[in-house]
Amino acid sequence: MKRSRAVLVVFVIIGLAVATVGLAVRLPSANPTGSAPGPSLVSYNQGIASKYHPPLSSMGIAAVNRGLGQLPRTGSVNRPAPTPDLASIPVNGFRFVNDASYMPQTETSVDVDPANINHVVGGVNDFRFFLCGPPLPASDCPSGFTKSVSGFTVSVDGGRTVLKGDAIPGMTKVVLNGTGVPFPEFLASFGDPSVAAGVTGNFYYASLSISLNSSANGIELAVSNAGLFNPTVDCTTPFAAPTTNNCWTTTFITGNLTDLAGSFEDKELISVDRDSTSPHYGDVYVSWDHFTATGTTESWVARCTPALVCTMLAGDSQPPLYATDPYPVFTTPAVGSDGAAHFTWCNYGTATTLGPLSCRVVSTAPNGGAFGPVHDVLSFYGAGTTLPGDTAIVGFATEQFRTDSIPVIAVDTSTSSNNLYFTIAACTSGSYYNFYGPFFPGNCGHSAILFSRSTDGGATWSTPATLSAPAVNDMPWVTTDPLNGAVVVAYYTTQYDAFDHRIDVVASVSTDQGQTFHRVRVTNVSNEPDSDPAMFDYLAPNGFGG
Repeated sequence: MKRSRAVLVVFVIIGLAVATVGLAVRLPSANPTGSAPGPSLVSYNQGIASKYHPPLSSMGIAAVNRGLGQLPRTGSVNRPAPTPDLASIPVNGFRFVNDASYMPQTETSVDVDPANINHVVGGVNDFRFFLCGPPLPASDCPSGFTKSVSGFTVSVDGGRTVLKGDAIPGMTKVVLNGTGVPFPEFLASFGDPSVAAGVTGNFYYASLSISLNSSANGIELAVSNAGLFNPTVDCTTPFAAPTTNNCWTTTFITGNLTDLAGSFEDKELISVDRDSTSPHYGDVYVSWDHFTATGTTESWVARCTPALVCTMLAGDSQPPLYATDPYPVFTTPAVGSDGAAHFTWCNYGTATTLGPLSCRVVSTAPNGGAFGPVHDVLSFYGAGTTLPGDTAIVGFATEQFRTDSIPVIAVDTSTSSNNLYFTIAACTSGSYYNFYGPFFPGNCGHSAILFSRSTDGGATWSTPATLSAPAVNDMPWVTTDPLNGAVVVAYYTTQYDAFDHRIDVVASVSTDQGQTFHRVRVTNVSNEPDSDPAMFDYLAPNGFGG
């Protein structure tokens, strides 16, 4: 592949949204060891979702709390008035969707096809699902109405422009009612998107799958065909036929297909085996959090072929990744150049306490073999942890943002090394919890982006290093350049605002396999966050280019 110059290109997706006021909305009806599970007396969640102790995703909370009619908090959909008398500051980014309305998109996931870096695909939570409909006129939603939260966006010129976009189709599944009688029911693709390029020009898209009429739920996986990048092929999902799309084929990996389901599947993330010598070359690993009916959680994993034949590797009929932890969440995969699959998660406290957070990793043998032993990465929040003074993030006191301490893992797939890299945000000051605060209470004043690396396949990890400047720092995501092994940790920060208010994106970049870093300000204009009381859950960059 010819290149005229060597540059590191990092796609960083920033979710900007503004309050849904006065509109009707449409909602579906040695780390410490984990303590023994039991009834949860404290929770990271609000409303009905507080029956689960560890944090649900924002879309998971929306699905669980649908009986309360609670819309996922985002910004106002009031069209902004033009102000021609004010100068506009050019920004180094553009709106990576083709939706012509002013509806918000959140939690954008993006990936680049290494075999054709002009092909870029993103996935978003598309708020047309919640907001497009009466009393809004159709003219306010010129891109049409949708029965899917899981939007996608496509570029064929390296992310410079958008070719097309719409929504992943849902599925009709057989659901059992309370007396065991089966009936067909539509399950909507309900956001929480995770996107990854395959090895044949295809892309995978994982999403929550939620019934609009019952508690049935699970994990959906879609795979694209060549039509996705063909400008003459219509890739819309018709509102009248929400299970069909010319460019995507879907499958239901697993879940609870009963109308009174007490369990819930959440926070699915994916990674593709790109080792051409692996028997699972081109397959995608899907990991997620299984919330049980008793309030505990488990880490579940499936491996699926491009033909969408899926095998459960952990959970369901198999043991979970680590049954000792009662509250593991944010189960995240990364597949190395040797075909070994690595999974990380953090156990979030006990039934009676929010801490400690104990983060771990487990790996398969090369070529997707058997699981090895579980290893500790780091821990914080309480006595006996790596960083006892740091606490979990529930939200930020200055803005009342709901967000979390979210672990992320990456593996160097270049020829430089086979290192593993881990990052997470931890609260370093202002560790209180306002139970009487707004819907999304804040607990943190300042936070730090922590980073650790392993050079021996996850068996041992370096002492956590802080990559960020003192400020509000959140949602780190680590990725590596597959050509030269450069490590990039991108995150939100208020470091350029003396009042810890306006938000930017910074990338901490390492060119020596995670030993040293320098910071690069990605955004040239700070974002004004007052309009949005929720930052949702992910900032997901990716990169390619040497």
